[in-house]
Amino acid sequence: MSGDVPPEETYIRGRRIRYVLMMALILATAVLVVFSFGTGSGVISFDIAMDVIRERMNGNIPDRSKDYWAWLCDRLVYDGTIPRALGGVMVGAILGISGAVMQMCVRNPLASPYTTGISSAALFGVTIHLVLGISIIPLGNGMDMILNAFLFSMIPCMLMVFLSMKMKTTPSMLVLIGIGVMYIFNAITMMLKYGAEPEILKQIQMWSVGSISGITWNDLGYLLIATMILFVSMMALSGRMDALASGDRMSQSLGVEPVGTRLLCMVIISACTAVAVCFSGSIGFVGLVIPHISRMLVGSRSDMLLPCSAILGATLLIGADVLSRILSTGLPVGAVTAVIGAPVFLYFLVKMRTNGWGR
Repeated sequence: MSGDVPPEETYIRGRRIRYVLMMALILATAVLVVFSFGTGSGVISFDIAMDVIRERMNGNIPDRSKDYWAWLCDRLVYDGTIPRALGGVMVGAILGISGAVMQMCVRNPLASPYTTGISSAALFGVTIHLVLGISIIPLGNGMDMILNAFLFSMIPCMLMVFLSMKMKTTPSMLVLIGIGVMYIFNAITMMLKYGAEPEILKQIQMWSVGSISGITWNDLGYLLIATMILFVSMMALSGRMDALASGDRMSQSLGVEPVGTRLLCMVIISACTAVAVCFSGSIGFVGLVIPHISRMLVGSRSDMLLPCSAILGATLLIGADVLSRILSTGLPVGAVTAVIGAPVFLYFLVKMRTNGWGR
């Protein structure tokens, strides 16, 4: 019929719409980031934050002895809200990509980076440092706790790799192994907390909920490296992941080795997620719900799903952080993402009961 649209044109039009949508999401994220510079402080307004940024761009750094107010505003914005916002973007992107990759690898819509036990293992590393004073590699300057969190967070990943090499494990078994490791670390952490001082308990609780308020300029380098490694490597493996999401037999028929590809992806996302967890704590639900929302917007092809998950993850985390600062200066961002993510999680549970896992 003359009114029929050729399939090629329909496909191209759909791709263009998805690109426009992602550009709109990038713009929304940028607006949220800029808006967050002047949010959450009783003394810093948006106009003051913009003035600080303009002065910094012109090379003007206030002298504390000459203008204490200008110096204070500069410290609060330049060393406070700016690295916090930039760090939140990268942490959100890491969690969003990792969640999408894990769900494709294990073909489980309820999988996320935290079902591997990464966050609980990292929290255990923080706990033994704060409660027992144990540092695996003593470095000083506050890096002992960060390094403890990273090293322990890699234990679940190494355990999954070892078991996959020694015995034939299904994708669902990998998730179950992570859940088992999570409960083990949570139990030990809970026992250690009983003998801790109140101030230490407060630190552990804040870390377990998740917050990006402590991210500094020095931390951004580690987060940037982890974000770039994760995004570039996963985009390079996107074709293999598309085959893997179709099932092991289908991927083998397409020339993709499922076990090796799955392990490679799991190691990369575990390492990069561990870096994010080290600086932000356990921020839940981002890696779980963001891939589902992205899949609804741009489909299941990984070359579109992964960038969209990165953008939406950053948008959600920055938006949740702005909301937490508006509601209360002491409210952790992890609490806000949990409030937002829990209803979405329940929605997908109900939806999965009828639709199952599908492409």
